[in-house]
Amino acid sequence: MKLEKKNDQLNLLGIRVLAISAGEPEDSNKTKNKTGGIFNFVSDPSGDFIEDLGLLDRAGNPFNGNDAARISKLLVDKEKNVLWYRFTENNRVRIKSSELISELKKSIQSQ
Repeated sequence: MKLEKKNDQLNLLGIRVLAISAGEPEDSNKTKNKTGGIFNFVSDPSGDFIEDLGLLDRAGNPFNGNDAARISKLLVDKEKNVLWYRFTENNRVRIKSSELISELKKSIQSQ
């Protein structure tokens, strides 16, 4: 993941990254190990947390038709208010890390 390379910048902004997946815990652990374990990973196979965030894509997994988490980025404050968000229409479209950092900075500065 390219975002790991921006971890110092995220830390300076006071941002902690939480990766949420509809997969099983062992899948999240594999991904965490693959990425060097910089970010926190949460496995939500029931989809309850993902659905609460408005991110559940019913039958959205293109390989097996299972439910999946929408690809997204959210900036949430300590009071759980969503300050900024970006959703994608499919899992191949992602925001560039440099663009993400820039948008997060603007959002934080406007608070």
